[in-house]
Amino acid sequence: MTQNRFLRLVAGRAVMTVITALFIAIVVFFAIRAIPGDPALTILGTESSPEEREQLRAVMGLDQPIVTQLSLWLGQLIGGDLGYSYSQGRPVTDIIGPALVNTMMLGGLASVMAIALALIMGNLATTRWRAVRRTIDGAESFFLSAPQYTIALVLLIVFAVLLPAFPAGGVATRGDGSAGDILSHLFLPALALALAPGAQMARSLKTSIATLQATDLLPTLQARGLAPWRLAIHAHHNALPPMITVLGIQVGTMLGGALFVEQIFSIPGLGALIVQSVSLRDYTLVQAVALLIAMVFVVVLLLADVVNALLDPRIRKGRA
Repeated sequence: MTQNRFLRLVAGRAVMTVITALFIAIVVFFAIRAIPGDPALTILGTESSPEEREQLRAVMGLDQPIVTQLSLWLGQLIGGDLGYSYSQGRPVTDIIGPALVNTMMLGGLASVMAIALALIMGNLATTRWRAVRRTIDGAESFFLSAPQYTIALVLLIVFAVLLPAFPAGGVATRGDGSAGDILSHLFLPALALALAPGAQMARSLKTSIATLQATDLLPTLQARGLAPWRLAIHAHHNALPPMITVLGIQVGTMLGGALFVEQIFSIPGLGALIVQSVSLRDYTLVQAVALLIAMVFVVVLLLADVVNALLDPRIRKGRA
């Protein structure tokens, strides 16, 4: 019975994810067309003739009614076709693939760093030493208030220019591309992306642990003779679900910050790609990249719900 409820929960979340993705696709479609500018003029340049621009608009389907354009694009998406980029002269999938890999590597490293930071800061924030708690609270406030692009610039100037401990940009050194080389290139931008989400998750973890400490559960388990490490595991098992939910939400913060961080560190990812495609008024490419970023976000939220259901039996049984 519990397994059936869990499967129904996952199925319901998956349906909501599909509906959300469809809604996002429609919003992205109309939002990009609200940006001033003529895509044909941007692609062909001011020296092109009106006839050439009109011909390109017809090829791009921009001469069709807006509802027809939307239905054609949705039909392409259902068929797995992201379209053709006329500004770069090749299919969108060929352009997005390498950029997606770079962004996923950056986002994955930033997520690991954010989780590690949250676990360290969240546990230190519940210690008995007041000076440590105040220091952690101050660090959390600073990480949450400082813009990610400002932190990225400071990290770049200090650790790549003044103290050249890390590369100043890119994903890998030409001719190298080893795991260590990629890690050294992505460390600073990932750190810039991880600080704010890590601080937010640390606050969530701190609140959960403090709430658990205020109950009789941990003293009761300690009185029964449980080892300290088993108490710590039990406390974190109960405190992790809220932090995982916050992590799913903070993925959106990291994806948004990637728009600036990838530009600062010259990383050819989705953030840099969408900035470039917006400047070129490449509707097809902007729609595909924005939809892909949104899909990553909603899928991460779905995975967070599933993990929470696995960790918390109350969710599986429909009581929370």
